[in-house]
Amino acid sequence: MGRFEKTIVNENGVDRRELGYYSTPNFISTFMTNAMLEINPHGKTALDPCVGKEELIKELYENNIDIDGIDIFNHGDYYYCNFLQKDFIDFYKEQKANLLFDQKINLKYDYYIANPPYNCHEVDYIRTNKKELNKLFGNIGVHNMYSMFVSAIIDSAKDGALISLITADSFLTARMHNPLRAKILNTCSIHYLILCPTDLFWEQKADVRTTIMILQKGKKYQNLVKSLNRPKNKEELKIKLEQKDFLETPIESIINASNDNLFEFVIDIPLEIQSLFSYPRIGEKYKCITGISTGEDGKYISKEKKGGFEIPFYKNPGSRKFYCEPDGFLTNDYLVYDKEVKNFMVRNKAYMLKEGITCSSMGLPFGACYLPAGSTYGVNANIFCEKEDIWWLLGYLNSSLVTYIVRGILIRSNMITSGYVSKIPVVELKKSTKQKLGAIAKKSFEHKISPKDLAVIIQAIDTILFDELSLSEEIVNEIQNFTSNLQSRV
Repeated sequence: MGRFEKTIVNENGVDRRELGYYSTPNFISTFMTNAMLEINPHGKTALDPCVGKEELIKELYENNIDIDGIDIFNHGDYYYCNFLQKDFIDFYKEQKANLLFDQKINLKYDYYIANPPYNCHEVDYIRTNKKELNKLFGNIGVHNMYSMFVSAIIDSAKDGALISLITADSFLTARMHNPLRAKILNTCSIHYLILCPTDLFWEQKADVRTTIMILQKGKKYQNLVKSLNRPKNKEELKIKLEQKDFLETPIESIINASNDNLFEFVIDIPLEIQSLFSYPRIGEKYKCITGISTGEDGKYISKEKKGGFEIPFYKNPGSRKFYCEPDGFLTNDYLVYDKEVKNFMVRNKAYMLKEGITCSSMGLPFGACYLPAGSTYGVNANIFCEKEDIWWLLGYLNSSLVTYIVRGILIRSNMITSGYVSKIPVVELKKSTKQKLGAIAKKSFEHKISPKDLAVIIQAIDTILFDELSLSEEIVNEIQNFTSNLQSRV
């Protein structure tokens, strides 16, 4: 949510970011309720564990459902629920404390509906209570509030209970949330998985990517999954929800399995693209690593080359491809500081100063640039391979295909770590194809191609790759449409 100011004060004088509370649009709550009632029209009770101002529960109330609402903050008068002012995490902890042996919580509710708090791992609550939270959520991690809420709701639900959530969508692909995805798959049936447009909460100054997920506790209820790829905007989402314009597929089609027991939830990804993951990954073929974190860049990295600061340092090519200037110049004594300064860490020392490829870490476009010998690098992903592989691999990494794989499958956000880069499949290419890609990449580097002049270069690379892989016209169009509209499609 970086495009807006750090503090967003609501009408009660409370920082919305600290609460993590964002009001749910009416058409979303209507859909979430109706979808549950269509699956089970006979339920009697419901719980909203972060009830806010009751936006999500009005339709449940109008359908004669008895509703309990919990919230850490009292937002005012409550008309539709039996309100309890309490931290839901504390409520969950109390429920767990009363269990004996292998008992489950098994709350009475037929329906759960929630818009869990979106605040991140940096909030004081997590820092202050990390030890206790690790006891409660050690199996799925204490990375942020919403993931703990989702886990606690699933644990609390009885068999057959429906769980309707709108929440941040980073759990779909983020490596750290693999245990949460495993928990969902092992304990629940998935009925809906819908990616929401990026403008859904803009009126509340929230730039957050969200998903609507409707689960049912228990595996026996699994039928086809109804999914929807991210619409362009809120109005398009509203129309698609009203028209029930969903893709219906077996659950296997939304799981992109990996050979390291990790997987991602993927939505509307063509089988032609998913099949590419049968190829070896970057991390299996090459060294894909991070490097130096200084703890204080301003002290150890100079913007200009000068005495004592002479080693080129790369940390994020961003939107640049093939060629980029160093982000700064590292202190010549970096290995000394690695030994003497606690927060100064040099990882993978054996690969420092070697020739390779440096990859972007922030920004929606994914970019890879040549890493000259004699350079150092930060905590972004850096790839080291045989010299004859550098240039064709650089061309491949800068293709629209790889951008689609990275932002459409591996991680739908504006950042990427070495763990994700290492999962990019390396497709099998003819020697002549590699030579063509390598020639384009090397020439682009030598001419110091700027971002504004990249379109023709990427088009040439794409044509070579699409022909070699025999991708259908439909898939080519999908890839090109996705990469030319990253802001709305990721």
